[in-house]
Parts: sequence; C-alpha cells; structure tokens
Amino acid sequence: MNTEHYHFIGIGGIGMSGLAHLLLTHQATVTGSDIAYHAVIEGLIQQGAMIHREHLAETIAPHMTVVYSTDIRQDNPEYCAAVTKQCQLMHRSDLLALLIKDHRALAIAGTHGKTTTSSLLATVLSEANCNPSFAIGGILHAFQSNAKRGTSDLFVFEADESDGTLVKYHPFGAIITNINDDHLNHFQNSEELLIQAFHQFAGQVRSSEHLFWCGDNSHLRQLNLPGHSYGFEPFCEWQVVHAEQKEFKSFFTLQCGGITFENIELALIGKHNILNATAVFGLATLLNIPEAAIRQTFCTFQGVKRRCEVKGTFNHMLFLDDYAHHPTEIQSTLQGIRQAIGNRRLIVVFQPHRYSRTQSCLGQYGTIFNAADHLIITDIFAAGETPIADLSHGTIQQEVLASSKITCEYAPRSALSHYLIQIIQPQDVIVTLGAGDITKVAGETLTRLEYV
Repeated sequence: MNTEHYHFIGIGGIGMSGLAHLLLTHQATVTGSDIAYHAVIEGLIQQGAMIHREHLAETIAPHMTVVYSTDIRQDNPEYCAAVTKQCQLMHRSDLLALLIKDHRALAIAGTHGKTTTSSLLATVLSEANCNPSFAIGGILHAFQSNAKRGTSDLFVFEADESDGTLVKYHPFGAIITNINDDHLNHFQNSEELLIQAFHQFAGQVRSSEHLFWCGDNSHLRQLNLPGHSYGFEPFCEWQVVHAEQKEFKSFFTLQCGGITFENIELALIGKHNILNATAVFGLATLLNIPEAAIRQTFCTFQGVKRRCEVKGTFNHMLFLDDYAHHPTEIQSTLQGIRQAIGNRRLIVVFQPHRYSRTQSCLGQYGTIFNAADHLIITDIFAAGETPIADLSHGTIQQEVLASSKITCEYAPRSALSHYLIQIIQPQDVIVTLGAGDITKVAGETLTRLEYV
C-alpha cells in the first residue's frame, strides 16, 4: 500500500479525511482537493498530504488511485480527468472495505446514533488497552481525530446506509442501532428497500454472537435477526430495567441472563444514548473487556464534536451545538437537554438539512420541538441539492405552529447571531441543531456578545 498514490476528491469530508489519515499512517502518498480549508485539512497537511483548494483536472495523473464519495458528481473536473486518463477509481466505501479486510472489524450501522456508538466503542477498547483502529464520522474529543491506526486486529467503523454502501461490508461483529425513514432518496423512496439493505448487512456479519440490534425498534424486531437484542422492552436479551438522568449525566441498570449490572454511569444524556451505551456494554463484554474498564470509560467519556457539544458560555448563558437533523434525533436530543437544564429557558435554532430530507420528513415536525421554550427556524441548508418548489423553512414553521404551543419564528441564516443577541437573557440555554453550517452560529454569537 505504501507505494501507491491516492488522490481524494473532496478530502475534507468527515469520511474521506479519516481514510486519508489512515493511508498516511501506512506511508502512502496522499493528495486531495477541497473547496474550503478547515482544521481537519490542516491536520492532513501536517501529516504530509498535498491538498489543493479547488477541483482541478490538471492535478490528476494516470498512476493515481482516485477516491471519491457519493456526493461527487460525474461532471466534477477531477472525476472526468480520472476517467479520461484511465485512473483506478475507488469509491470511499470500497477503500474502507479494503482497509478493514484483514481485521476483526466491528461495524456500527443504523439510521441514527452511529457516530456516538462507534466513538464510545472505540474509546472503551482503547482505554482497555486493546489499541483498535477506527474510522468514525465525527471528531472524538479524546483523540482529536476521526480515525486512528491501531496495533491490534480490532477495527471499529461506521457502515453507512445513506448511499446503500453498508452492504459492501462483511464485518466480524456489528451493532445496528435502529432503522427509520431517513435517506430514502437513495432507496427509491421505499422504506422496504431500506429495510432489505439492513437485513442483507446483518446476514453478512461473520459472528452472529457479536451482532447486537435494538429490540425497541419495530423494523429490527420484524427482521428476526440472530445475535442479541437490547433495549428497554422486557423481551430484550440485554434489558435496561432502570434509567434516570441527573443534569448532563445518565444512570442506568442492565439485566442479561440473570446477571444485573447496577447503576452504570454515562457521561451522555438522553434515552437514545442509554440505548447506544447498552449495545456497547454488551459487545464489549463479549469481547472480554472487564466490566470495570467499561464503566470507567462510560463515566469519563469526553464525547464527539457536534453531539450536544458545549460551544461556550457568556453571562450565565450556555451555548450547545448538536448534529441532530432528523425529527427522531431532534426530539430525543431536546428531551435529554430539557431534563439536564430543568426550568432554564431553552432556545432552539434549527437549520433544516437538504430539500429531499425535509420533504420526506414532512408531517413529523409538529411536536418534536416541544421540549423547547422558543424555536427559531432558519433557511434550509441545501448541501448541493436543487431547491424543491413550494418547500421552505416556512413549510416546517406552519407545521409546528399548527401542532404545538411553543413560540416559533423565522430568522435568515445570515442574521441569526444578530437576532439571537436581541432575545437571549442570562440563564438561557441556546442549542443549535442541524447538519449544515448552523454549527458556526454559537461562535458567531459569542463573538458579538463580547463586543455588545
């Protein structure tokens, strides 16, 4: 591998950058391109990658293996040049499949929760001195990275359903967190095809003893999968029998096979994260990780960027940022935050993500923000998609106003920080939600507040 030259089109993406990092640790030559520079790209440059700030056909040479993701269009100049020059073209998922091939790979799949679950599992294994490799869709605070090359045969990674590529993997073990109606545009808007993809993936897991799936999810229950079910429901093999939240920590008790694991402390909030932790606890136990080591990691876990991340404080106001962009994720996240902050006023700033996702989720927005006191909806983040006629932030706003009693207003993305400083008060908790550039709003607002 170290004699090869890999060129990444869009190297700054969270999945692409992790693979580039791993190749650099294998001493491969890595080049790439992206339209914007950020800290992840700077880190790759420091490792030895040469990265261009735009997509240029002349950067492509015939000897390169050109790596692309589903988001790269076939009219991209570098992609076109790679075809013309007969380069080896490799989809991101195929490169990942190559990197995990000789490992005991542990895949995390599911519509929601993949990044938190994979991060927690990778951290448990790391802190138990298993030294795993990992490739994850988020930056782990503890490692300041989304990827790492370890010395053991364990490799934790995310199997992505958004483009159907999860069926390319044949991992040793896996966790399937849930199946919900997201990313249906890849599956011809068919929930049945999405479910079939997960069923195929589960059948490709080499050790059913190391397959965990959420029994609380109706779609997963209907698949009659091998392995181990987990959840709050009494029929789950790994059952959560008690759970509570104290500020920004969760505490829960598990039962499995007549054994009770009492009062497990978790440095994450929300029922969804208790479920994620339950799967990790079960899988780590079957990998012979000592219970004490799992518990220690759970209570000290530093989390992942953009997952209920504290962005800063000012005058007793707390700014949080979360990647949640699907209605199921949003509702779970806000309920957890509400439990953590008590009676403090909760202001939510939501940026819808992609026109196709917004359209497919219509009818689900009405009451998902009910844990908030005040909701601000901004413009849809297109993520390269063509706008859909008669679909806008206003469509969601109307749905919320028709179903909920919370205050709901619109503010343009360009004016969000200015709008926020007009309405926020001491003790408020402000949370930004979405998968787009909404993550910058807390920093923009805090900067303005310093000069007010």
